[in-house]
Order: sequence, then C-alpha cells, then structure tokens
Amino acid sequence: MSASEIRERYTSYFAKNGHTLLPSSNIVPKSDSTLLFTNAGMVPFKQFFLNPSAAPYKMVTTVQKCVRAGGKHNDLDQVGYTPRHHTFFEMLGNFSFGTYGKREIIHMSWRFITEELKMPVEMLRVTVLETDDEAYDIWKTEIGLDPKRIVRMGPEDNFWSMGNGEGPCGPSSEIFWDTQDPRYSEEDDERWLEFWNLVFMQYHRSADGELKLLDTPCIDTGMGLERVASILQHKKNNFDTDEFQTIISSIDQILPNASSLSPETALTYKRIIADHLRASTFLISEGVYPSNTGRGYVLRRIIRRAVRAGRLLGIKGGVLSELYPSLETAMGKAYPEIVERREPVISVIKSEERAFLNTLDKGMALLDGIFANGSDDKTISGQDAFALYDTHGFPVDLTQIIARDHGWTVDLDAFDQIQRGSRERNRASWKGGSAKKDVLTSEIESTCLEWQDLSVQSRFSGYELDAESTAKPIAAKIIASKELSNGDALVVIDPCPFYATGGGQQADTGVIKVIRDGTGDIRADIAHAFTVKNAVALPNGQATLLHLAEAASQHALLDVGQQVTATVDMDRRYGNAVHHTATHLLNAALRKVLGNTVMQAGSLVQQSGLRFDFTSSPLTSNQIEKVESLVNQAALANTFVQVHQMTLEEAKAQGAIAMFTEKYSVDSVRVVEVPGVSMELCGGTHMHSTRPVYPFQIISEGSIGAGTRRIEAVAGISASEWLRQQLGYAQSAARTLEAKKLSALDSKAQQLVAKNKELHEKVDKWLQTAAVNVEAIATYATTLGKTNVLTTIHILAPQAETADKRRSSSNSSGNMRLVSERACYLRDTQPRSAHVVIQGNAIALSVDTNSVSDARAGALLRELFVRLPGKGGGQDTLALGKLQSAVTALDQVTRLL
Repeated sequence: MSASEIRERYTSYFAKNGHTLLPSSNIVPKSDSTLLFTNAGMVPFKQFFLNPSAAPYKMVTTVQKCVRAGGKHNDLDQVGYTPRHHTFFEMLGNFSFGTYGKREIIHMSWRFITEELKMPVEMLRVTVLETDDEAYDIWKTEIGLDPKRIVRMGPEDNFWSMGNGEGPCGPSSEIFWDTQDPRYSEEDDERWLEFWNLVFMQYHRSADGELKLLDTPCIDTGMGLERVASILQHKKNNFDTDEFQTIISSIDQILPNASSLSPETALTYKRIIADHLRASTFLISEGVYPSNTGRGYVLRRIIRRAVRAGRLLGIKGGVLSELYPSLETAMGKAYPEIVERREPVISVIKSEERAFLNTLDKGMALLDGIFANGSDDKTISGQDAFALYDTHGFPVDLTQIIARDHGWTVDLDAFDQIQRGSRERNRASWKGGSAKKDVLTSEIESTCLEWQDLSVQSRFSGYELDAESTAKPIAAKIIASKELSNGDALVVIDPCPFYATGGGQQADTGVIKVIRDGTGDIRADIAHAFTVKNAVALPNGQATLLHLAEAASQHALLDVGQQVTATVDMDRRYGNAVHHTATHLLNAALRKVLGNTVMQAGSLVQQSGLRFDFTSSPLTSNQIEKVESLVNQAALANTFVQVHQMTLEEAKAQGAIAMFTEKYSVDSVRVVEVPGVSMELCGGTHMHSTRPVYPFQIISEGSIGAGTRRIEAVAGISASEWLRQQLGYAQSAARTLEAKKLSALDSKAQQLVAKNKELHEKVDKWLQTAAVNVEAIATYATTLGKTNVLTTIHILAPQAETADKRRSSSNSSGNMRLVSERACYLRDTQPRSAHVVIQGNAIALSVDTNSVSDARAGALLRELFVRLPGKGGGQDTLALGKLQSAVTALDQVTRLL
C-alpha cells in the first residue's frame, strides 16, 4: 500500500466516523512561541485541549507536516544512520474535544488497522499504563486481544503530558508491530515497532503535581506515516518505502560512475539527501529562509549537510535543486504547494547551495590539514571549529559529523565559549533596555495565554472606521484588565476599534478615556485618558489586548465592567491603510513583471512606509521602473477597493492569493480585491479606493538572504514628503557643485568622478613606483608553516608624519596599499621565497604558489598571527592584515619568532 493510499484511507475512515478533515497546519507554529517547529500532530490543537469548549470542531482528523531539527526536539544528527529518524515527517492524527473517550478510540483504531489496513492480529501487541485497568479491560474483554499481547508499562512509557508543568495529561495506549527481527525474541522490546499512540487526556496536573479528573476528557492520537508505510510495504527501513525511493532512485541517476565509497556508506548519504530535500522544501515553501539565527539557521544546516553528502557521493554542484522534480513526483499530489511554488523554492535552495559550495573546499582543506597533522586525543579544537563556522560557514554539527567519520571529536565546550564571547562582543555596542523588554514581553505573552484559556472574547469594530475620516470616540466596556510590572496596563474592551499587529501591519494606537459616571454616554465627563501604545491579538484571534502606557497611578479606574470611550489615532490608521493597499498593488505588479512564481516572504506596513520581502533574483533598473509604473497606474485609476467574506475554497477558486505563512479559517476568510488588479486574503485595514496610494515610490531594492529580495517604498502623503526631501538634497548638491540647474547635476558629478579617477591613477602609479624602489630598513630570513617555507620579512620605514597624522590617535598605521604592492612586487621578482612586508600596523604576506607549491599566503599569515598578534586573511598568493602593535624596528618581530 503506497504512502498516498495510506493518507487517503486514514482521513476517509475518520471522516466517515464523524471527524472533520482539516488541512495540515503550518510547520512554523503560529500560536506556540515555545516551539521552533510543529513537531507533533497535536501542536495546532493545544489550546483546545486546555479549553475544549472553545474548539470549533469537536472531532478532527489531520495529516500534519512535522519537523524535528533544532531545539530540544532534534533528530538531525541521526538522520540517514538509523532506519526511522527524519527531520521532516508526517503524523496521521485524530482528535476529540469532549465527544468520545477511551472506549470509542480503542475500537475505532482497532477496526482501522485490522479491517482497513488488514494488519494480522498475530503481528500486533499493545501497551497500557500499569494502573489503567479500564484500558486493559477494553483491550482484553471488548476487543478480545490475548492478554499476552497486552503489556502494562510504567508512566515513563505510557503517561503523556504537555512537558513537565501543569496542564491536561493522561495515560496512553501504544500499538506495536512485530518486526520479526531474528536478533530478538518475542519478549524483547527491541523486536516491536511502535506506530500508533492513543492518548487519553482525562486529568489536569496542578503546579504541585496533583492529578484531578477533567470535566471534559479529550483524545489525542498520532500515527507516523513513514512507519506505517514501512510496515505495509514490508520494509525494515523507512527510507526503503515508495516516496523515499522515488527520490533515492533519482540520486542514482546523477551520480558519477565511479565511487570509492562502500555501498553502505553511499546509501547513508543518499538517505540524508532524500530526507533533507523534503525538510528544506517544506520549510522554504512556508516562508523559512536560510540565515544565521533561529529557524533559518536550522534550514541552513539541513541544506549544507545535504550538499556535503552530495559532494562525498561525487556530485560536484548543487544536489537538492537537481532532485526537486523527484520530490514533486513523490509528494506533489498530496501537497500541491510544492509544485505551485517550485521556482521560488528552487531559487532559494540553489542560492544557498552556491554559497556553501564556494567555501566547502576551503573548509575541507582546513579539516584535512587538521586530520593530517594529528592530535594526541584526536580532538578538533574549539578555535578551529569556530573558524570553520565563522569563516567557512560550517555548522558545528556538520564539523562533528566529519570528525566522527574520521574517528575524531570536537571540543564543543571550547567552541560554545568562543561563540558566546563573539556574541557578547557583537552586542557590546548595542544600547537599550533589552532585559526590561524581555520581562515585559514575557508578561504580555503569558497574559495572552491566560486570557485565551479563560475564553476572553471581544468584537473587532475597526473595519467600521473610515480611514479618511476624522477620529470619533467609540463607546465600549472593559472586560479584562491587568497591571504590568513596569506600571503599564493591559485591557480588553468590547467592542474594540483598535487593529492589532498582524499580517505585517503595525497596530493602531490612540486613547482610551474612562467615563466618570459609568453610563456609557460618550458625552459624559472623563475621569482619565489612557494612551494606547500597542494592540496585540490573542493567539486564537478572539480578542485584542490593548497596551496602556503609564497606567499605575490610575489603574483602579480600569476595573472590569468600566465604561470607556476608545479613539483610534486616524493619522496613523490612514498611513497604515495607504501602505497596506499599496502593498497589495506592489505584490500584483511584481507578479506581472517577474511572473506568478514570485512568493511573498514577509512584509511591514506602517504609517511612514512599507517593506515587502519576496523570492526572486535581483531586479534590473528597468524592472523596478516597470513595477513602480504599474503601481502608480493602478493608483491613478481610482479603483474602488472591495472586501468580501467567503469560504477558503471559494477564495482559492476565484484566484485569491494567500500568504502561505498564515493560517486561514476554512469556513470564512476576508478577501480584499482591487478589481482587475489584485485579490488577496487579508485581515488588514485598507483605503476605500486606490487614489490615495499615488504617488508610489520605490526607495530601495536589495538582497536580505539566499534567493530573497526586499523592496522598501513609500506611497501617498509619505511619498510626497520623501520626494520633497530628495528635491532638497538635489538642490543642496547643485549649490555645492555650482550647477545652475538641477539638470546639470549629472554632468557636474561626471566631471568630479573623472577628476577623482585621474587622481587615483596618479596615486596608483606612484605606489607602483614606490613599491619597486622603496627600501626596507631591515630584513630577516626565517621559515613559516609546518613545511618550513623560506620566508623573508621586510620592515619598511614608518610613514612620514603629517599634521593630520599628528592629530590622529596613531601615526604608525602604515600604508596598506604600499605594503600590498611591495609584497606583490617581491613575489613576482623573488618567487622562491614567501615575503612578509610590514609598515607600522599594516602587514602583507605574498607567495608564488607555482614556485613554492606547498605554501598558501592566507594560512601562513594566520600562523604568523599566533606569534605576532593581528587580524586579517586572504587568498593563496596574497594575504593582508593589521597588527595589534605597530612595528618600527626588526627586533619587535624577531623576539617573537
């Protein structure tokens, strides 16, 4: 039975049994900041286990995309080496929020595996919590399972909870398959493969560990698709199942004919590549891009491990991008988004592969040198591991894998210490109240979760405000209130006209005024006015928290039930609305100019401007002009902006664009349409027509990461102000350059550039002459490197002191261009020796690699810095750097060598 058929049978079975089939939630969890990735099928429903009455569907079934790589749930290092570890996997799940319990799910699950999947009873066994007599009796008496096949286990195996703290929890029952591994007897646990876990959430654990029965018991089950596929396809290894084999067979087609690897080792690398292709594709398709932090760094590690595995198999170029069609064949029917987003995903993968391939060989050469030189304890030092990470882009876990392959280890403690030191130095110049901010953020997040658990709800009335009108107070009532440790406060009011941060749009701000007589009459006397500095939505979107500034002295006025008036800052709302409508027009223009494969990767909409991230190669100046022109044409058309409510399927059928990093309701979505131009799923605030977007001006376009571009732009009033400012700059430049008209600025600038170029050419000519004729005040012959490369050190006289030099903090900085030119001259005229040229702090090292084949300038300079402290680097024939202390005499060098 294929993996595709298993998905279909599972979801159809539970749908026939009254469950609502929901699409997979995003891999990046939207309502759980404690997780890097969705790592289990129940993650999207955690809030409903905490509060079952709030669940919109009482019985649900899903096929959830999951990733376990990074954080405490990390299977990355085991992938390829074991039969069942994956970074990306699929979890088949069914859930009940108070509709059925233990008895029903045991019967349903047993019917599914024995009747639908036709698993032989004699190949199955189950486990139950040792104290769960009810589950034991159901399996034994009602299902009729032989008691020998029902194993009682302790809570470490058969009791599930949300971490170690308080919350819903309960016993579980796991279903196992007999692998018939001849190495183990039937009594050995290692012989049995667990493939389905049934969790009976019937207790609530308090903070002190006490268990109390829940008023509404819930059910949570999870079945690993890859494991079930291996069982039904009679495979001992998940990687031998059909979808993996589609990818692995494609790897075989691009391999070189000859390989020095053993078949077992080669197969391990193929499995790593197949797994990592799946993970990287789904992460990128949901808006995760390679970077050096957080989720982006996990993705970078995954792609780079795959590139290294491909290189070991003999594949010289990128590997994942070449194999993408095989993934489409294997999983494109189940997940059409990987087909729809093919071009942008491949673009990101190719960019990251190229970036790593550029440094891979140099990093491997450094590692090969470490292995060749040997070490008593066969340990790569923390310094070397950090150099590989910082200079060559080697994630430390990749260095560990390479070390393990050579029988070495990595000094991780030293690496961590060096990395921490580097981060602390990088933060040293940053100024701000980060610790205070972290405490405040934590308070706000915990309040969000607390009020969500209490089912706090309010109606958002912000769409009823006209962005082009003046501010009007709205009568409302406080339904939740809390004072923060810094003297601010959080409240929820109903109704609430303030738009919360979301969809890239910044929150509304404004004022809440407490009505003195409590009548709700907006004309009544005001007791106090509170400034609304931010608005944050609960994770479930059912209410908006308003962050009030400096509320401590008047917090007693913010009691629940208090009548207030709420006034939104309409200048800010207007600016936000203009730029949100402009963002939609920009997205449409980009798709028209670059093609429909453009994917939005993020946005920021604010009063003063917009920022739009998207997947693409760099735009030409002509393309930028076309995009700008299309937006301005759409703005000047003065088209009415229409808002519709419809089902998600209806929206997709009409061609509405969905932001793939967002999660939408199946039953009702808000669609914002500019007829004939744009149609997007969007919850933000917009203008009534496109006219206020004019003029639209792109300020900048550039790269923010592998395959990802960023446009910054302004529209409407903000664009007019920006253009007026640019005109001021141009007029000032014209006065400075003595240009009588602005149109003459270009020719004046060209004249200045030509004059500057002429002066640089004169300086270059002088430096070349000086490099040939300059005499060293001292020279010294020595050897460098492990191969004892003959090296001549040349000390040049300090630069002539000038008035500028006397005013500077150091008059011994040296002329870097002069020492560089001199080193190159000596390399070309005296090639049988490496040359070190020093003037003040400036140092250059050159070597003719054709004459001195076992020497590299960059490596020699790094070794020299061990004894003569400094920083720098370079290529094989020339390396440049700066010494910590200026050198003016030869003995300053010789005493250290």
